[in-house]
Amino acid sequence: MGVPGSDDERMAVRRAGPVAVLTLTAVVVVAAWVSWFLGGLTFADAADDSYLLTNSAQALTFTTFGALVLAHRPGHRIGLLFVAYGACYTLSVACLGLLTDAVGLPEAWARAVELFGITAWIPAPVVCLPLIVQLFPDGRPLSRSWRPLAVATLAVLPFTPIPTLSVAAGPAGDGPTAEEPMLPVIVGEVAQRLIPVFAAVAALVLLASLGALVLRVRRSRGVPRQQLMWLLWAVGLFAALNAQRIVTTDGPVLFLLTLPLIPAAATVAILRHGLYDIELIVNRSLVYGVLTLGVVLAYLGIVAGLSALARDRLSAAPLIATAVVALAFAPARSAVQSLVDRVMYGQRRDPVAAAARVGLRLGAGLDGVLRAVCEALRLPYAAVASDGRLVATYGRSPRRRHTVSLEVADGPPADLLVGLRAGESRLSGADRRALELLAAPVGLALQAVRLSEQLGESRTRIVAAREEERRRLRRDLHDGLGTVLTAVTLKADAAHNLRHTDPERSARLLLDLRADLTAAIADIRRLVYNLRPPALDELGLLGALRQRAQDSWRHEHAGYVVTIDAPDDLPPLPAGVEVAAYRIATEAVTNALRHGGATACRVSLRADHAALHVEVSDNGSGGAGAWPHGVGLRSMHERAGELGGTLTAGPTDCGGRVHARLPLEQT
Repeated sequence: MGVPGSDDERMAVRRAGPVAVLTLTAVVVVAAWVSWFLGGLTFADAADDSYLLTNSAQALTFTTFGALVLAHRPGHRIGLLFVAYGACYTLSVACLGLLTDAVGLPEAWARAVELFGITAWIPAPVVCLPLIVQLFPDGRPLSRSWRPLAVATLAVLPFTPIPTLSVAAGPAGDGPTAEEPMLPVIVGEVAQRLIPVFAAVAALVLLASLGALVLRVRRSRGVPRQQLMWLLWAVGLFAALNAQRIVTTDGPVLFLLTLPLIPAAATVAILRHGLYDIELIVNRSLVYGVLTLGVVLAYLGIVAGLSALARDRLSAAPLIATAVVALAFAPARSAVQSLVDRVMYGQRRDPVAAAARVGLRLGAGLDGVLRAVCEALRLPYAAVASDGRLVATYGRSPRRRHTVSLEVADGPPADLLVGLRAGESRLSGADRRALELLAAPVGLALQAVRLSEQLGESRTRIVAAREEERRRLRRDLHDGLGTVLTAVTLKADAAHNLRHTDPERSARLLLDLRADLTAAIADIRRLVYNLRPPALDELGLLGALRQRAQDSWRHEHAGYVVTIDAPDDLPPLPAGVEVAAYRIATEAVTNALRHGGATACRVSLRADHAALHVEVSDNGSGGAGAWPHGVGLRSMHERAGELGGTLTAGPTDCGGRVHARLPLEQT
C-alpha cells in the first residue's frame, strides 16, 4: 500500500474518535427529545424554564465544533475543551429526558437524576469556558507566569457540586409526604455557607481569564491577533445580547442560544481564520447593533410620547412611530456607518479630510506628518525611505507593509511605507486611494526636510569658507606683508646708522627700502582686491567687467575676445550680489580661457524684479560630458548658494555655458 493510502487511513483513524463522540451526543439529545414528547410535554415546555432547548443546542454545537477542530487538529486543547463543554450539557439533557413520564422513574431515582442533571452542566461555564478563554487560540497559556491561573481553574472543578449540595441535603416536597433528604443536614448547611465563596472564586477566575485574553490581544500581531478578533467578536455579541441576564441573573432564556457563537467563531479562527474578513464582520455587527437599539428605543419613545400627549385617544401612534422610524432609518444607517468606520479605520473614506489633517502637521516636520498619517487612517506604522535609507519613521514596523511612491521635486526618488493593520494581508481600495492623496503633503514635508538639510550644509560650507578666508588673510599678512614690513624696519635702521660712515651703502639700502615698500603696497592692493575689487566701488559691476575685459584678459591672452552684453540701466545692486556676479563671471571666463580652448566669450547680465541673471557662454569645445566639480566650479556654486541663488554649468552644442541666478533683496 502506498503512502497516500497510509495517510488516508491515519486520517480516518484520527477522525473516528471525534465522529464517535458527536454521534453519541446526537443520539442522547434525540433520545431525550423523543422521551420529552412521549411524556406529553411540548416544544414550548422545552423552551421554557426546563432549559432542554438551550442545553440541547449547547450540547450539539460545542460538541460539533470541538469534533471539527479535533478532526483537523488532533489533540488540540481548544477542541478537547469544546467537547468537554458539550459533554457537560449532554449529561444534563440526558437527565431531562429521563425525568419525563415516558420513563417513569421512582421518586427517589427521579430526585437523584434531577440533582445530577442540574450539577452536570456547572463545570462547563465555570471550568471549561475560562480555560477556553485562557488558552485560545493555540492551546497554550499566555506565558509561564499565567500557568497558575490554569491550575487554579482546574482546582475549582471538585467544588462545582457545592450549589446543589444544599438542595440534596434538604427535604423533597412539602407537607407530610415530604421525603427524607439525600444527604445529612450539616452538609447542606456547610454548602449553603460555601456558595458565596464558590461564586466569588468562579467570578474571579472568569475575570482573570478575560484579563489574560485582553493582554494576549494587546501583545499579538498578525495571524494570532486576527484569530483573537474572532473570539472577541463572539464574546462581545453574546455579552451584548445577554446583558440583562448577566447583570440580574434573569432574562430571556432563548438569548442563551447565542452562546454557540463562541465555539463557531473560535473554530473558524483556528481552521479558516483568513476565509472571512473579521474586521468587516465586526464593523457590520456594530452598525446594525447600534441601529437595532436605536430603532427600538425610538419606536418605544415615539409611541409612549404620543400616547401621553393624546391620553390614549390616538390609536394610530404605532403607525406614526413606524413611519418615522422607516424614514429615519436610511440617514441613521449612513451616519452610524460613517461613525463606526471613523472609529475603526480613521478617515480613509474621506481622503480630503485626511489630507487636510495631515496638511495641518506640515509645520511639525516629517515626523509629525507621518504621525498624522497613522492617526488619520488608524495605521500602526509609517516611514519615508529614500536612497536606500529611512529618512523618518513613526510607530513599530510590522512584517507586512505597503509602498506608495512620492513625488519630490529635487533629489533622489522616495517612497512612503505604511504598515498594515493587525490581521490584514493587504490594504483596501479606500486605504490605497487615501494614501495616494496623502502622498502629496508627505512629499512636501520630505522636500522641506531636504531643503533644511541643504541649508544646514550650505551654512556649514559658508562658515568653513569664512574661516578658511580668515586663515588665508592671516597667513598672507603674517608671512607676506609682516615679513616685508619687518625687513623695511631693519633696513631703515641700517640706513640711518650708515648715513655718515658709509653714505653710498645707506643710499642703496634706501633704494631697497623703496622697492620693499612698493611690494608691500602691491600685496595690500592684492588683499583688498580679493576681499572686494575696488573697481566695483569706482565703476560699478558693468564698468568693472568691461575694464577687466579691456585690460587684463586682452593683454594676458592675445586674440581672445570677451564681450560684455548688458543694459546700461541695470538697477542698483546689493553689494553681495555685485561681488558674487563679478567673481562668477571672471571665474567662468578664466575657466573658458584655460580649459575650454575658446577664442570668444560672451558675458550677459539681465535683471528682473526678483533676481540678477549672469550668463557666460563661449565657443570652446565644452567637453564631452558634465563638467567635474573642481575648485573654480565649486567656488561659483558656493557664491551663488550663499545668496540663496542657483548656478548651472555644462557643455552645449556651441561650447560651454554658465548661468547663475542671484536673488535681489526685496525692499
